[in-house]
Parts: sequence; C-alpha cells; structure tokens
Amino acid sequence: MSNIENIPLSKLSISPLNVRATDTDKDVEALAASIQAHGLLQNLAALPAENGRYKIIAGGRRLRALKLLVKNGALAKDWPVPCRIAEEGVAIEHSLAENVQRVAMNAMDEVEAFERLVQEGKTPENIAQRFGVGLRHVEQRLALAGLSPRIRAAYRKGDLTLDVARVFCIAPDHAAQERVFKQFAKPITHAPSVRNALVHGRISVGDRIAKFVSVESYEKAGGRVTRDLFEDDQIYLDDGELLHELAHNKLEGLRASVKAEGWAWAEVQTGLMQIEGCASERLAPILKKPNTKLATAISELEAEIEALDGRLALEGQEEDALWDRREAAEAELAVIQDSLRNWDVKQMTLAGASIAIDRDGSALITRGLIKRNDLKALNKLRAKPSISSDHDNDETPPPALSNSILSRDLTEKLTAIRTSGLRAEIARSPHGALALTVFALLQQRQSIGARPGIGLRSTTHAFADHKSFKAARGAPERNAPRDLAAAFELPVETLLAMLAALVAETLNFTHRGAGAHDAALQGAGDELASLVALDMSKLWRPDAAFWRAAPKSMAIEALKRAPKYSKMSNSVREAALAKIAKLKKSEIADIACAELSGANWLPDLLITPPRPDAVAVTAEGQTTLDAA
Repeated sequence: MSNIENIPLSKLSISPLNVRATDTDKDVEALAASIQAHGLLQNLAALPAENGRYKIIAGGRRLRALKLLVKNGALAKDWPVPCRIAEEGVAIEHSLAENVQRVAMNAMDEVEAFERLVQEGKTPENIAQRFGVGLRHVEQRLALAGLSPRIRAAYRKGDLTLDVARVFCIAPDHAAQERVFKQFAKPITHAPSVRNALVHGRISVGDRIAKFVSVESYEKAGGRVTRDLFEDDQIYLDDGELLHELAHNKLEGLRASVKAEGWAWAEVQTGLMQIEGCASERLAPILKKPNTKLATAISELEAEIEALDGRLALEGQEEDALWDRREAAEAELAVIQDSLRNWDVKQMTLAGASIAIDRDGSALITRGLIKRNDLKALNKLRAKPSISSDHDNDETPPPALSNSILSRDLTEKLTAIRTSGLRAEIARSPHGALALTVFALLQQRQSIGARPGIGLRSTTHAFADHKSFKAARGAPERNAPRDLAAAFELPVETLLAMLAALVAETLNFTHRGAGAHDAALQGAGDELASLVALDMSKLWRPDAAFWRAAPKSMAIEALKRAPKYSKMSNSVREAALAKIAKLKKSEIADIACAELSGANWLPDLLITPPRPDAVAVTAEGQTTLDAA
C-alpha cells in the first residue's frame, strides 16, 4: 500500500515506466492554469530513485504543468508536491490503472458546472482564465446551457449526439426545441436535418437576396441575426420581411439609374423569372471598334489574364494575390468592353430593361427587352433611315430587300422554300452545323444578340422539308442513345450527323418582307446560303401557282431569259413581250410556266449571292480598271 509524501518539485522527473507515451503535452497550458487557479486536485504517483530523487509513474502531464508554472514564476522550484509512493513491483500496473480507468467528463456535466459558476457571478472570461481553456470553448458550453431540460436529459441518455445538441442551440425557445425533437426517430444523429427543421422560415446568409443586401446593411436597419456559435458559416436572418424590403429599395435605386439611361421602361423583380409580355428578340447593342489606345489596353489585359491563368495552373494552389489581380484585370476588361457597346437612342424609347438578383447575389440587369406590343412600332422605326448620334458606329443598317414588288404572302412562301433548302444543305454539312452552332452561341454569350434566323435553342420549326432532309431527320431518332453513357459510346461521325440534323431543324429564315427585321433575316439567309453554296435551282422550279401569285411585271421580265425570247432581236422581243403584257394574269402565268419550265430561273429572294472571295481581280484586270 502506498503512502502520501510531499516531495520538492525539483526532485521529480518522469519515469520511463509511465505507460502514457501519447499526447503527453496535450493541453498542458490549460492544466497549468487550472492548477494555478484551484490548486493540485489530484496527487501524483512516484517511485523512489537514486540520490533522493523520485520518478513519476502516474501524473506526467501534471508534472509538466507544475514545471511550466515554475518557468512562468508562479511556483517555487522546491514547491512541495503531494505524491503517493508506489512499490517498484507494481509500478507499471499503477500507471496503467490510473490511465485506463480514467473517464472523460461528460460534456453536459461541464455545461452545468460552468452555468453554476456564471450564476455565482463569474464571467466567461474569468472561467476561461481559471480553467486554462479558450473563451470560445466556455461560450460554446454556456450556449448548451440554453437547451431545454428534456434535450439535456436526452443527451445524457444517448438519444442524440453532441453535434445534434449543439444544433438545437440555434433555437433559444425551449418549446421550439422540443417540438423539433419530437419529429425525429431516436437516436438523432444527423445534425443538418435538425438544423433545417429549426431554421425553417429564416433566411440563410448564403441566400442570393441576403448577399445582395449584405448582413451589415440588414443589421444596420435593425434586423435580427441568429448565429450558430458552433459553425461560423451558419448565420440566419430572422426578419424576412425587412430583408425583402431592403432588397426592393436597393433594386428600385438601380431601376431609377437604368431608366435614366433612356429606356422606355425598367422593371424590378426579386425572382429569376422572365419579364412577362416580352418578344423573343432583343435589341442588340451597337459595337464600336476600339481606338488604338483601347485596343492596346484590351490586348494587354487579355495577355495578363492568360499569364495569370498559367501561373495559377503551374503552382497548383490558390494564391490570393494572383486571384485578386486576375479578378481586377477581368473587371478592367469588362469596363472597356462595356464602353464599346452603345444603344440606338430612338430604339431605346420602345424597349426596356429588367433588374433582378443573380444567384451569386449580384445585380442582374438585362437591357434591350422588347414588349410584344411595341415590336410593330419598333420594326417601323428600324425601317426608317436614321443618322446615329455616335459617329464611331461601325454597324451598317441591313440593306433593303432587293425585290419589293412581291406580295407579303408570296415573299413568305419563297423564303420558306429557301429555308427548307438551307436546312437540307446544313443537314448534309456537319462542319457547317458545328460552325453555325459555335458562332450563334458565341454571339449570345457576348450579349451581341441572337443571330437572325438561327434559333439555336433546340426549337424545332415545322416545315414541308425537302425529301433529302426527311431521311436525315430520322437519324437522331433511330440512333437516339438510351442514356448519357450510351451517348458517349457513339462514334464521332454518328454524333456529328445527328448534330447536323438537329441544328438544321432550328433554322427559320421565313419572313414577309416587311421592315428591318425581315431585311436582316434575308441578309442572314443570303450569307448562310453563300457559305454553303446553296443552289435553289436544284430544289425548286416556278410552277403555275407561283406565276399566278407573282406580279405580271416579274413574269414579263423572266420571259426575257426564256430560250424562245432570248434568241430574238431586241425589237422583236420587246414587241412580243408587250403583246403578252396585255393578256390576263392567268394567261401570262401559263405562258411563263411553259416557257421557263427548263430554265434555271429564280426570283431574287432565292438567288444565292456569290461569296466575297469567289471572284478575284487579276493583275491584268486591275490594270484595265485603273486605265478606265
């Protein structure tokens, strides 16, 4: 049996027989603070050694804490330490018994002990100092003191984990805690589920509206905030009505600013839904060419961003300084690019903008929206020639339709026919379909606007398609993969063929020849027809129905190219055509249908213009032109 002796601290050292070899220095400073505040509450176990010294076989952390107090000047070197003197034969058993039989203090016991100290007048700071623990640890334990007695008892019983108990602290109301506690099967182990139930109706600080307003502004306005003392990022705003009021006021300020730009209207929405009543098209900004100074700045910023991306990829870790500079460079580039976008002042009076909140909490401003009721007036305005107030405008208005004598119904029929031809041609050209897709998506991404006639939103337009396209249209259905994995297994050639057919189905260049928008459709169709070398004479022939709908003057002009009349002399041909012009329209239609049945005649709407690089002037030709 061991006896208690007071041994000078300077004569004590740790024995190699002490079985604790792990965490020997853990929380030594906290233990030293506790010993200083409350004294040494547990004796050490010592084994006699040579020269009147003793080896500690149980209580090594306490010895280290005591020597730390000596180092800090809180204890004398020879401070008497009460030790139980053990027998050498049972030293290891003694050390093992003390460490194995030790039971950690229940967290709720510590909570209630701290709570009693506060009731006695101790402050959290004082408790932390006297027990050598962090202030946050004390505050977290005191937060657990806010649990209802039923929740505390459930924790002691094992019906919920410590993490779950911490989550219950979010709701200070005991009734609310117990109401949620009843909802879950026991034991409760999933803390996030409990948190979701407790904060129902409150708004997380990560919500886009909360980010838009900011917690600082919300609190400044008197809003209540609930912070989870155990999870720094779990912050909730209690007053949803106030938060939405602050968001609305901020949006209204932005609305006034956007409206002052000259737009006919500006609407605010706190959701992400589309403004009702808007047409599918939008105004496109006028893009100016940058001057030399701006072009240099753009090149330098783009090069810097590329270099920063290379450094970040090379280092393989997030460097705050590099990311900050990259974001700053992107912001500078965006400012320059925005300065190169202007809007037609007159067209702005028939269009508007929406102001919403994006998912990251930033303001989302969409300009150039057109209400369907304003589209007709806008097209009339577009059709009128106007002088832009911006002399740097590099955009030219779309050319007027070359053939204005056709009726709108006939124009619509002809452009529908050409659309079917273009769809068939694109369906045979995977490369063209890919190029068209990339170009259209890039324009949308750069906020230039949708390309006229190209509805690359998987919007299938119904047409009486050419027979060569009907076969291609069935390919996506025949080869449709059952799931994503199957799609990845398809060869590239199959995917490209399917893509070509799907892209072709989105094309629609049909118009009625009225207004600038229709002129833009015709121009876009001309460009695409030229690029794919569309030959409509192989896909369409004018029939009697066409000639009966077409003007008499078009039929007379077309007959000049018919083999029968093209061989005549000018005087004979003019006399013959003058005689035909006096006939009824149906009779002229029959003559045109008969005489032009074998000719490759096309109305101007269906003629594919030559590519810009299709004709080149030779050196000899240039010499002749210069001489002329």
